[in-house]
Amino acid sequence: MRLNLVLVTLLLRTLSGPAHAEEATTKTITLTDIQAAQLLILNDRLDDAKRVLEQVLAAKPDDSEAQFLLATIAVARKDYDTAISLFRRILAHDPPTERVRLELARAFFLKGDYDNADRQFRFARAGDIDDAVKANIDRFLSAINRLRQWTFNFSLALAPDTNQNAATSASQVSIFGLPFVLDKAARKQSGIGVAGAIGGEWSPILGDNLKARLGADFYRVEYSGGQFDDMTLSGYGGPQLLFDNWDLSVLATGFKRWFANQEYVSGAGAKLAADYGITSNWLVGAAFGGQSVTNRFIPEQSGPLWSAQTQLAYVLSPSSLFQLQLGFNRQDAQIGAYSYSGVWLGGGYSQDLPFGFSAGFQPAFFMTRYDDMLPAFAKTRSDDTVMLAFTLLNRRLDYHGFTPRFSYVFSEQHSNIPIYSFTRNQFQIGITSVF
Repeated sequence: MRLNLVLVTLLLRTLSGPAHAEEATTKTITLTDIQAAQLLILNDRLDDAKRVLEQVLAAKPDDSEAQFLLATIAVARKDYDTAISLFRRILAHDPPTERVRLELARAFFLKGDYDNADRQFRFARAGDIDDAVKANIDRFLSAINRLRQWTFNFSLALAPDTNQNAATSASQVSIFGLPFVLDKAARKQSGIGVAGAIGGEWSPILGDNLKARLGADFYRVEYSGGQFDDMTLSGYGGPQLLFDNWDLSVLATGFKRWFANQEYVSGAGAKLAADYGITSNWLVGAAFGGQSVTNRFIPEQSGPLWSAQTQLAYVLSPSSLFQLQLGFNRQDAQIGAYSYSGVWLGGGYSQDLPFGFSAGFQPAFFMTRYDDMLPAFAKTRSDDTVMLAFTLLNRRLDYHGFTPRFSYVFSEQHSNIPIYSFTRNQFQIGITSVF
């Protein structure tokens, strides 16, 4: 389709001005529909440009240039949801497109969705762009770190689980040297549950370089019968100091966990956390904290729990991200047999794929060593655990900020005390707002 002569003449009159109107009417040029729409947008003829682009998309629904220009019109009209949807449609076909990432990030920024804006700006920054554009992105990232006051996440999924109670598959164990048959309820149980998570943070600005952080997270998985239902509520709050390329938070923390709908374990304490690389392809975080933990089921497991962890994230390209985590835990329980030291190492790689898919792979290894012997087993417990997680979602299927997600987690724990060894396969099929 080509733009007709009457509209071209009108455009040339607009561009040339009254003094050249007569000369303009004698000129005949041919423009593609995309060129015509660009010319109309430049002259603030957004309604006319939109009509031209809608005709293009009616004939070619996947024309990325028409979608891009239609999205820029939506941004100009402050219709950010429409713009975001259109930009995402383009990325579903071509994930590494820096220009689209930049405009999508800007649309999120203007909407006030700073978490998604931060993610898209970082992806765009990893692309083949010049230093001036990177400097502009860094200004956005720095502004986001100060302006971001609300974050929110939500997920809901059907959750089939081959070992919902994380128990051994062995039917017999040796206690005090004698064989005992395990009750069925103490052995591996499979089932289908419903898992949901919701969380958020409010971080209002208190001064030029000072913010407050108040956050809470809730997680629950529910199975038929209720005997393996698991629920955790956690929260934190405190000041955050902002610097040019890093920040520091001093937080009070607390949590409470219920199992089988009964109080299980709770804790309260504090944490010091820092992030470095606010305006970089690298982002490094570190945290150290401690809590006084109370175990309602087994009081002897109560005591102080210390933890330290560091994580590294690097944006490899406009469509891929790499992460690495390292952590250490120390539990000083009331008796040595329940006191332990643990080290864990985790990684992650995520990749945006064609057709709107995003895939992620997260392996992790945990090593836990206890202090003293458990008299019933005549051994000092020692556990090694491997976890492999895989996630797949489709950004093209986006409804008001939610997209479908599939996840699979394989866990295998080897213990020198067989009752603590298990294998578990967890699946979740649902929706998420975090992508």
